[in-house]
Amino acid sequence: MTLTVAEYAKHFDMALHLQSSTEQDIRAHAQGARKANVAACYTNSYWTPVVAEELKGSDIHVGTAISFPYGATSTAMKFAEIDEGLDLGATAVDMVLNIGEFRDGNDALTMRELEGLVERCEGRAISKLIFEVCYLTDDEIARLTRLCCDAGIDYVKTATGSQGFPTESQVKIMRDNITNPKTKLKVSGVPRTFAMPASLWLIEKMGVSLIGTRSAAKLVEQYADYLENGV
Repeated sequence: MTLTVAEYAKHFDMALHLQSSTEQDIRAHAQGARKANVAACYTNSYWTPVVAEELKGSDIHVGTAISFPYGATSTAMKFAEIDEGLDLGATAVDMVLNIGEFRDGNDALTMRELEGLVERCEGRAISKLIFEVCYLTDDEIARLTRLCCDAGIDYVKTATGSQGFPTESQVKIMRDNITNPKTKLKVSGVPRTFAMPASLWLIEKMGVSLIGTRSAAKLVEQYADYLENGV
């Protein structure tokens, strides 16, 4: 079945995490996300109220990134950042895992952070956990996916894009280890040259529900042109 432009657009989270972004940059980013009618518009947590203002009255989620991009802040700091983001209007929360502690086998900390994210987002926002798969073995990716499902995370997400790109094999491992019907798959951290045909392949063949990319608006425009002109 061919996706409509509106259906295709809702497979994208449009993100801008440049340190150099000004308020004008953030507002333009949010306006672009609104025009394309994507699923969510993400920025670093400081800019959450600005994005909420620009997206007011739309069905686009206000996304905020927690402990981005390294995930190495304390659990208390992460929870405080989530609480503040929600109070400022966030309706989608992507938290970066403490990848070092997970690799050390500290499942108690991992589950405490996962459950704290889910608890805070319950009834208020969509919860997403960022893996950073470039640092994980296949077995670790599979195990972390299952832990996220046990905790009730809404989306498992491949990467931040600041460290390394996910491979097709890693995406498949995440997909194949989703054990909770509530939990979906988000692919992010792809090269900046991410192409429209590749996005369709991820959606239609790989079972990916969301794609996070700064190029979302451009891809939606390209898809509309493809449907209209076949090119």
